Amino acid sequence: MQQIGGYLRKSLILVIIFCFCLSAEARESAAVTIIKDVNIFDGKRIIQDRCVVVENGRIKKIGKNLTAPPEAEVIDGKGKTLLPGLIDSHVHVLSEEALRECLMFGVTTVIDMFMSVDLMKAVKAGQERGEGADRAFLISAGTLVTAPGGHGTEYGLDIPTITRTEEAQPFVDARIAEGSDFIKIIYDDGRAYKRKIPSIDKDVLTAAVKAAHRRNKLAVVHVMSLSEALEAVDAGADCLAHLYCEDSHDPDFGRLVARHKTFVIPTLTVLESASGIFDPSVIISDPFLSPYLSTFDLASLKRTIPFKAGESSYRAAERALRQLKDAGVAILAGTDAPNPGTTYGASLHRELQLLVNAGLSPIEALRGATSLPAEKFNIEGRGRIEKGMIADLVLVNGDPTKDILATRDIVCVWKSGEKVDRRGYLDEIEKEREKIESMKKIPPPEGSESGLISDFESDKIVTRFGAGWNVSTDEIMGGNSTAEIKRVEGGANGSLGSMLITGIIKKNTGYRWAGAFFSPGKIVMTPVNLSDKKGISFWAKGDGRVYTIMIFTQSSGQSPLIQNFHPETYWKEYSFTFKKFGTDGSDIYGIFIGSSVEKGKFSLQIDDIRLFK
Repeated sequence: MQQIGGYLRKSLILVIIFCFCLSAEARESAAVTIIKDVNIFDGKRIIQDRCVVVENGRIKKIGKNLTAPPEAEVIDGKGKTLLPGLIDSHVHVLSEEALRECLMFGVTTVIDMFMSVDLMKAVKAGQERGEGADRAFLISAGTLVTAPGGHGTEYGLDIPTITRTEEAQPFVDARIAEGSDFIKIIYDDGRAYKRKIPSIDKDVLTAAVKAAHRRNKLAVVHVMSLSEALEAVDAGADCLAHLYCEDSHDPDFGRLVARHKTFVIPTLTVLESASGIFDPSVIISDPFLSPYLSTFDLASLKRTIPFKAGESSYRAAERALRQLKDAGVAILAGTDAPNPGTTYGASLHRELQLLVNAGLSPIEALRGATSLPAEKFNIEGRGRIEKGMIADLVLVNGDPTKDILATRDIVCVWKSGEKVDRRGYLDEIEKEREKIESMKKIPPPEGSESGLISDFESDKIVTRFGAGWNVSTDEIMGGNSTAEIKRVEGGANGSLGSMLITGIIKKNTGYRWAGAFFSPGKIVMTPVNLSDKKGISFWAKGDGRVYTIMIFTQSSGQSPLIQNFHPETYWKEYSFTFKKFGTDGSDIYGIFIGSSVEKGKFSLQIDDIRLFK
């Protein structure tokens, strides 16, 4: 989907990585756990009243009336259901902390559809060392296959692209060499959401699929329109990463997908958001999910995707899903988190509910979040509760094979046999919320009453409040982009001056950005309460490139909240509400304006920057 880049471009500070991993030696000496008299959904069916013994990170025994050794921890499973750890088949991992968050909601494995290769390698290296008891297990596509300027290139990561069929095999081989577990291909020209974006053509798509198959890798294809879906299936795609999001219908769609043995990840969660019908309160007000939602999660759930496909598009996706079900197509549960309207972990429980609402039985939905993704993506040892399998387990109250909402009432989560510290995570969330709430009681910074930040009418770049404007580039993240800011004569509406931001976005291996950064606090990077204002506006003129405004808040997990804008070659006013960013403005510590999307030289002029009520 189009908006994950808002979180991919980290600016000014590094992602916080939690280092609570247990060593392999510690896990080997873990005590035995026995879960007694529990109903088991083993990944395919429900089994009544059994005992499960876990030892050394794996399931040792399953049976009736098993005797626990003296050192065992005994869990009473009466009235409860034991599930394999849940698998989210479509996410975008932006930090190791995202994997930790997934785990708190019982999502013990994630299938990533596009992430930083450097981060992918770091996570996988940890997994190889036996680390990661505090985070979900990862498999990933790494870098995706896309056209120059196509979907996936807009997120600030410097990624390779493809245009010709003869490039397909070396391109796929390079992805495999980087560590990609499967090949993700973008086949999306924007038609489904009334945009026009570059895309590879059908011949290149077919060549990329064949290249993946020559190396025994799955070819997973991102599509958003019905015609693209049909062409992807015809090209030999193993999987559709989304159902289409437009009001279209083909009576043979389900049978066609079944004949080609393609499986589908509908991602109804993000399609619901893209259609403009998602109500965040269905997650935020849930008593079992809401306590574990960070302020960053809350903001993400309240954010909206800029385009609105409309309710009819979502209903078309539901109809298509029923066609797939009737044709016997494998349907996997995936969320496309952390797109607007979604969040890690919690949204998978929403996805299960939406799958059931669309016509799947609870057991079919649960298979799509356990055994089916493990089977289709060849994830060994996971997705089933059987003797010898890795003990990734979720214990819930009630019976989700009858009421899918029961997946949310989690009693305990185990990762490789280790009990996950959900209580400790909950304490962290509560402390974070208290800190954020306390910010709302602090008065706005002195000098911000009028809302004006800078009008550049004096002969220097000055601000009415805060620590002023400074150059910000990706150098801190290992990049080599450059920027310069200066006050120049002439501004919008005949004013005396404006600020000129120039620079070069250069090729680098990580995130990229260059521009001007405003600190609203007296001390740089100190959050202030600007919630008495509704948003920010400014006048701008540019050089035909796409530019970015980022807002940094204490509650956004130290990742920027992003909106892009495309200034004309003449002065024009731009206005953004804080709500559009997904913040109430109560804890802002920085505002960035500059370039991050397109490589090369840039020149942007801005004037009369102010906060409005």
